[in-house]
Amino acid sequence: MTNLTRGANQLIKCPVCDIKYHLSETLVLAEEKAKSVLHLTCGKCGTSTLIFISTGKFGIASLKMITDLSRQEAKKLFQSEAISIDQVIEVHQFLKSFKGEVKDFVD
Repeated sequence: MTNLTRGANQLIKCPVCDIKYHLSETLVLAEEKAKSVLHLTCGKCGTSTLIFISTGKFGIASLKMITDLSRQEAKKLFQSEAISIDQVIEVHQFLKSFKGEVKDFVD
């Protein structure tokens, strides 16, 4: 865990009950020199949160969002392979030629 992650963890509070997270509630999903992605689950209310933190010339920026992903689901998601350009093009071509309704391919 980098100093960025450790330091930010002391400032981050649960968006629901406003309690500071404990370091033990933190799962580091991705971490580089100037950016981190964390999954936290509040020990008091059980709310899970994804937090994106980055540093730059002008300080620290963060984005926090409540999620329904469990720790295991978030870890699996962040360890999976990124979507390729070819896959995006394939979906685009399918949708462009699709003649049915959304419910036809969602079900």
